[in-house]
Amino acid sequence: MKSYNKMHEKQIENLLKQSPEQRYEYFVRYSADFEQVWGLVVADDNWVIFKDADGEEIFPLWSHPDLAEACCFEEHKQMGAKPQAIGLESFIKNCIPDMVSDGVYFGIFYDKSRVGLVVEGEVLKVELEEEVRTVWE
Repeated sequence: MKSYNKMHEKQIENLLKQSPEQRYEYFVRYSADFEQVWGLVVADDNWVIFKDADGEEIFPLWSHPDLAEACCFEEHKQMGAKPQAIGLESFIKNCIPDMVSDGVYFGIFYDKSRVGLVVEGEVLKVELEEEVRTVWE
């Protein structure tokens, strides 16, 4: 896995100006390249999962710890949520199937206004696997 450099504030600002679809594409590319995704944890590995307006459970993810921290919802900050990495291989092989069986969707690159792209696990899995193949070719 590659190491992460701190993101510049302007870079984060520019990414947040993009549409949810563009941020999703960035997430897939960047996550495949760095072989990690980032969620939020509270205390010892209690992953943040929230319910959206329709009552669906959403597991929010970002491609970089600075993005996760910058976009963390206020109530999650108050709970002490911190970015936590998940290795991409483990995410694809273990986490996605577990979340799919629990009926949980993935919220990709939510912003501070709670706007992000919600995707089904199987769709995310296919797109990440395709991108990983592209990176390794």
